[in-house]
Amino acid sequence: MKSERFVAGQLWIERNRRREGPPVVYTVMSGKSVRPFTDTKAILKWVKWPKGTPTGDALRDWLASFEQKQETPAPELDMAKIKAEGFGPEAHDDDPTANTKMVV
Repeated sequence: MKSERFVAGQLWIERNRRREGPPVVYTVMSGKSVRPFTDTKAILKWVKWPKGTPTGDALRDWLASFEQKQETPAPELDMAKIKAEGFGPEAHDDDPTANTKMVV
């Protein structure tokens, strides 16, 4: 998956989107310690970078830029179109024995 990075001196943060597990994982390296995070508030608490500094403000802006992006909702499924054109299990009748005959 695509990752975004924030680097400032000894602070290094990488944001990864995952298919399995938590949807977003932040890998944070500060000094010689590395920790994974899923919550931005926990990152700010662990890093302890002051708010008034240029790096602290840049870090908060970088983290806030991901919260502003809204995830696009999944489109509604058109079941009539799926039944007409689909080939998966959702395109078939609910009863798997509808068109079967018993041979004795």
